[in-house]
Amino acid sequence: MKVTVDGIEIDLPAGTSAIDAVFSAGGDVPYFCAHKYLSPVGACRMCLVESGSPRKNPDGSFVMEGEGDAASPKIFWFPKPMASCTMQATEGMHIRSAKTSEVVAKAQAGMMEFTLLNHPLDCPTCDKGGACELQDRAFEYGYGASRFGFDRRHAEKHYPLSDFVILDQERCIHCKRCVRYFEEVPGQEVLDFIERGGHTFIDTQEGGLPTGFSGNITDICPVGALLDNVARFRGRNWEYDHTPTTCTLCPVGCSITVDARNGRLERIVAGENRDVNEAWICDAGRFGHVFASEERLTTPLIRDEDGQLVPATWDAAIDAMKRGFSGMRTADVALYLGADSTLEEGAALEALAAATGARSVDHSPRYEVSVTAPQATLTDVATADAVVVIGADLGEEAPVLELRILEMLRGGLIPPEFAHGTAIADLRLVERPARRPERLAVIGQESRLWAHAGHRVSANGKGALARLTHPDTDELRAVLSLLEGAERPVIILGADVLNGASGSFSANLSDLASRTGAKVIAIPAAANSRGLGALNLVPRTGGLPLSRAQEAPAAFISRLDPGVRAAGFTVVHDTHLTTTARLADVVLPAITNYEKRGTVQNLEGRLLPLHPAAIQSGESADLIRTLTALAEALGVKAPARGLRGAQALLADRVALNLSDLPARGALHTFRQTFAGPAAPHTPTLWTERMHARRLTWVDRIEELVQNDWQLPVAPAAPPARAGGDD
Repeated sequence: MKVTVDGIEIDLPAGTSAIDAVFSAGGDVPYFCAHKYLSPVGACRMCLVESGSPRKNPDGSFVMEGEGDAASPKIFWFPKPMASCTMQATEGMHIRSAKTSEVVAKAQAGMMEFTLLNHPLDCPTCDKGGACELQDRAFEYGYGASRFGFDRRHAEKHYPLSDFVILDQERCIHCKRCVRYFEEVPGQEVLDFIERGGHTFIDTQEGGLPTGFSGNITDICPVGALLDNVARFRGRNWEYDHTPTTCTLCPVGCSITVDARNGRLERIVAGENRDVNEAWICDAGRFGHVFASEERLTTPLIRDEDGQLVPATWDAAIDAMKRGFSGMRTADVALYLGADSTLEEGAALEALAAATGARSVDHSPRYEVSVTAPQATLTDVATADAVVVIGADLGEEAPVLELRILEMLRGGLIPPEFAHGTAIADLRLVERPARRPERLAVIGQESRLWAHAGHRVSANGKGALARLTHPDTDELRAVLSLLEGAERPVIILGADVLNGASGSFSANLSDLASRTGAKVIAIPAAANSRGLGALNLVPRTGGLPLSRAQEAPAAFISRLDPGVRAAGFTVVHDTHLTTTARLADVVLPAITNYEKRGTVQNLEGRLLPLHPAAIQSGESADLIRTLTALAEALGVKAPARGLRGAQALLADRVALNLSDLPARGALHTFRQTFAGPAAPHTPTLWTERMHARRLTWVDRIEELVQNDWQLPVAPAAPPARAGGDD
């Protein structure tokens, strides 16, 4: 259809909202209540536009104005400006924004004046300063002065809705984004308006907000009413170094932006990736970042003559490793790495294992089975007409996958994408959407998703798949019928069914998938378990898995904490002084995944990029550089000395080209995956070190002083690190 915006005629798909028509034409409309992934409600009344449409005569012809060739359909304008976020653009419609309409400009300025009637102008102290939509729009569309001279309303400030979210009731402009978010996205009606008129305020039921996805309301609040309590008072928006990257706390691979200030990771906010997390992240991914800047290892440690670990240089650490490995065969050094390591790091370690002849190679955590059934994407889950979850606690294994399932229950609608990005107001999204719980079956232990499922079957995870293939109860027969009757079914497998999967597991799964036409997501044990499984990072014949690391003659352990050391010389590469690190002979400081450049593969097979945030970590190094130091100590040539060298290894060994990976990632299927016996894995999203310590400001300043922390006033010289940079 053709729509004219401020005199510019554009082509738009049917169903487009008027606000998206303006943005598609390159124009601008202020708005506070509209949100890309929430239903439009027209609450803030800021997106006002003038609109008019042609009318038809009884015979079907248009009412015309003008004569002869100059005649054109007459446009009948609405008498007053209309909210564009809830209005559908129609064929031939004309729209005027504030750019060409004085009426609209005056109406928006008046609405801004009304919005600021009670909003406290505490921008110098509000954490939202610099990122406040109200502040920006007041500057662009407001009068610059108020005609109201009375005192503003006062309400409770610093009101905790939970341990993570703080509410400032004075600042709330009642846009209802947070209320709609809880109703429509996680399906939790825990927040609402209380009272009416000038006394209206936002509050939650007794007990506060549930942990899981509550932090997303701090992103979508257009003012400073809802704030991240972990990052509050840590910095202003313009003081942060913003780094878009990928979260690796679980295998979903959500898009995030890491905000660092003065070398410390202070805040994480959600990024948008329509294919993965849309615009949402879980609370662990948002609030569990404190370990990145707390109690970090910043220099190598070597064990002295008294048996104590003491700080040392990288050169001294390499010398200590040379002495420790002296007399050993290089093949006796076991090589282990964490399963959230990047593909580039995995390729470098696998190549080093090939160079040394090491048979004891492993990544952890992982499952001992590889799934070969048709792969489902997260979009497949959101648009499925039947989903069966077997043996999974998504709250611990892949929280945002749970949101995509709930999206499926409310219709599976994905906002359209225009030239200007995701639709601002998708008119197909409705408030309090009807849900279809009969489309969801959960088999296994009770979990958070259990309450949303129409089919709930208590079953032992290990035998659940075989029982579903040949159902022996009415409940399981109903679930099988759900799969067989669906056109786009998806099966999701979790830890309970993947742990200790027997030899018939793959055959049963393939049989079930082929009978029902279902696609499958087998949730990996860690952020990059799927990718590392394609790099042959499993014990070779006669090799020892990580669970038997204490039997190895010597070991190099990167970012894993099995709690034991090898029988002989042990080197640990980690970010913190873990239990395993305390047992090691040499400890090498590592960087976190927030500081890495590289690639991971998520649970749907999507390759996602990591970018390094500006976090101070002393002389810490990534695994590729650390392996060059290990290779030097072992007397072999390092196969890769930097990121590009490791990517060349990936291109050579698994035909993977990472040179032009798009920001939203790309799906990739490896030709082969490797599996082997593995210890049972219990997914746990929140670890102890991810919880913020409750320190007063006095305690925090004292701690910073005791740790010789200094305010950086100029870029520090790059630390000397082992290995070259190719």
